Amino acid sequence: MFSRNLAFIIGINNYQNGISPLNTAVNDAKKLIEILREKHGYQVWECLDEVATLSNFNKFLDQTLPEQVTENDRLLFYFAGHGVALNGDDGPAGYLIPQDAKLRDTNSYLPMTKLHDAFHQLPCRHFLGILDCCFAGAFKWSSTRDLLTSPEVIHQERYDRFITDPAWQIITSSASDQKALDNFNLDSERGQIGNHSPFASALLEALEGAGDIYPPATNGKPAGDGVITATKLYLYLRDRVEIPTEKCRVRQTPGIWCLDKHDKGEYIFLSPGHELNLPPAPPLDESKNPYRGLNSFEEEHSQLFFGRTLLVEKLQDFVKTHSLTVVLGASGSGKSSLVKAGLIPQLKQENTDKWSIVSPIRPGENPFQALTKALVEAGLPKV
Repeated sequence: MFSRNLAFIIGINNYQNGISPLNTAVNDAKKLIEILREKHGYQVWECLDEVATLSNFNKFLDQTLPEQVTENDRLLFYFAGHGVALNGDDGPAGYLIPQDAKLRDTNSYLPMTKLHDAFHQLPCRHFLGILDCCFAGAFKWSSTRDLLTSPEVIHQERYDRFITDPAWQIITSSASDQKALDNFNLDSERGQIGNHSPFASALLEALEGAGDIYPPATNGKPAGDGVITATKLYLYLRDRVEIPTEKCRVRQTPGIWCLDKHDKGEYIFLSPGHELNLPPAPPLDESKNPYRGLNSFEEEHSQLFFGRTLLVEKLQDFVKTHSLTVVLGASGSGKSSLVKAGLIPQLKQENTDKWSIVSPIRPGENPFQALTKALVEAGLPKV
């Protein structure tokens, strides 16, 4: 797996030189350090308040990390403090604000490009950056893309791939045009002051086990499979932070991005006190083969029918508002598959009482006879 779990944790409250102080960043960092050490086995470099200067950042990035991190390690980077996004040639240019920074002096800030380049040079296979600061979503490092979904079931083979392949991911506490709240109680209807930032509060909950919610509890088994991937973590943070803040009209939306070195891996945490529950992948046989050659997809193949989601939704909406719908297209373009494996399962799932669905037919030489037989089988009047 990995020789060491390493973390570089930064928390800054005591800003000076014209920069307003914060209330919860150091408390957020300290609690995260405690959880990482006690529940996830991390070795942590602490960088709090007056230690978090620009010169110390540069020394750590240029000397300490290259000397310490090996290819068998994985690294977590966390920053809680001020962030700023300034206009740049290619869009907003992101900066982290060290403790000794001077207001409006960009030479005293830490550019995200420098941070990216320093981490990019490291030999480790897995890296996760977590940024809890204003305008964090502007910190889209080079060649990023969204990660939007997480599988509800992680099979053992998928887990093995997650930890074997490179994973270079970033989770941000807010969008590029949003401020990150400093202290806010997520469980308060009025957004009262809390002991942590809303993002940090959700992050701490997740890493203590609350983020392991997929798959749901079934047959007396608890929810979760013992694994919290970065994507699972993001989905938990998004729902936990965005919904309460939006209710208080101070919407804050976490984001997730991949860096250039990312491949098919996932940064993972093992859920504290939860046994691994990773079933083997189901055997691949003809019934589970998603490639049907020249044969169309039937209704029973709906779980293998991919790539037409938007078209299925469009067709479904059209059918609801029109008494007659005709699907036309060139031979072999997928008309039958669209209707049988796409539309029909969606209509059945939506409301079985609203629709009377007749099994698909081929008209053949006697179309009315074929239709009458299908209507009889469906318990409907003959034509």
